[in-house]
Amino acid sequence: MSPPALIRLEARLLVRVGDSVLLARSPGDDWHELPGGPVPPGENTERALARALAGLAGGVVLGGPAAVGQSGGWRFLGATEHAGDALGNAAAPQVAHTLTILFAADWSDGAPVPPTWQGRDLVLVDAGLLVATRLRPLPVATAVRRWVLDEWPLWRGMASGVGDVGRLGRRLSVASLKAQLAARREELRGNAFRDAAVAMCALVTAADGRVDPAEREGLRAFVASDPVMSHFAPDELEALFDAHLTRLVSDPTQGRATALAEIAKVRNRPAEAAAVIALGEVIGRVDGEFVVSEQAVVLDAVNVLGLDPAEFAPASLPATRGD
Repeated sequence: MSPPALIRLEARLLVRVGDSVLLARSPGDDWHELPGGPVPPGENTERALARALAGLAGGVVLGGPAAVGQSGGWRFLGATEHAGDALGNAAAPQVAHTLTILFAADWSDGAPVPPTWQGRDLVLVDAGLLVATRLRPLPVATAVRRWVLDEWPLWRGMASGVGDVGRLGRRLSVASLKAQLAARREELRGNAFRDAAVAMCALVTAADGRVDPAEREGLRAFVASDPVMSHFAPDELEALFDAHLTRLVSDPTQGRATALAEIAKVRNRPAEAAAVIALGEVIGRVDGEFVVSEQAVVLDAVNVLGLDPAEFAPASLPATRGD
């Protein structure tokens, strides 16, 4: 008889070092993680985390909630549940799921950052590049990116029968997705984002190979009222949108290539790239049904933008396509 499944409790710390965050990575691994570790029975979360981080800061003591930076101490960042061992540890196959408690803290000014921690390399990643950084598990990445954006704690439970979900949270409502976009609207004003966003809207609208007048009018109404797209002149948006739709209907192959080329303009701009994908999902789901053909063109855009398909691809599609 196999042993009973376990619930693993762990604690991890997001450390801000100026405009960067401190992540750990095993040698030869492309994925990063937050420093921390499991919480054993009988030990509280903060004490277990402090013990796991012992020696991380060299001369700086990470001994408790008020130790890092000595101003503000540890702040509660969030909690996430995810299927299996948090880091996919094959040595712990009996773990049914993991509950990760997350804290955030600031690195002490002037304190040197050590190069390693518990056999892992320590790397500083610009906070603005977190959206394009492989950070696991994905629910933890979601909470971390939310905190970096607005320092708002996030609790993400695990739905029955559902494992990890991507950063966009595939079970979020359209209203929640639009709110995420609206929160970044001041960063989404450039013409490159405008062109990429309109191309994404057109690709999703024409994903099933046809465009009826109601869809055109619906998109016009959307861009006129959306707080992000309303930054731009409506006549410019309408002209760009109609030009894409004309190409996509008359010559689908060339129209798709042209639209993806416009989307690629924001490939090296992580915040704008993530917003384009979020916008594609909003357009796909605004009618209540995000169909496979719409999900597929969003995945095309994910690949063109160089984002991690495991995190950004719609959940019902494989992370790569063969066409």
